[in-house]
Amino acid sequence: MPMDEPPKFVLKKTADFAGWYQSIDTVDQTKVDARLDNMKDGDFSSSRNLQDGLFETKWKNGMRVYYSRKRIAGADVIVLWGGYKGTQKRDIPKARGIKRRYEDAFSK
Repeated sequence: MPMDEPPKFVLKKTADFAGWYQSIDTVDQTKVDARLDNMKDGDFSSSRNLQDGLFETKWKNGMRVYYSRKRIAGADVIVLWGGYKGTQKRDIPKARGIKRRYEDAFSK
């Protein structure tokens, strides 16, 4: 995409996601940044639908980022939470809870 074109999608990162992001190393942060930049440009090809508006994008090292594609408060994508393959059983319910909390806060 040319530098003068705005992104196709507006992403909003939750405070929960920001906390997780700060806990990972800079190599993984760079990977996450690149993937989120691709999403801003409309490239969701590395994602899968986990149902009920929750999506996951993952990397070969097992890292995952969970997000919603429901337009809320001017954002097209809400980046909810992150984790790794080994913590997936806890991370998916946590991401669902963050999504629900965020939707409730902005639906009033």
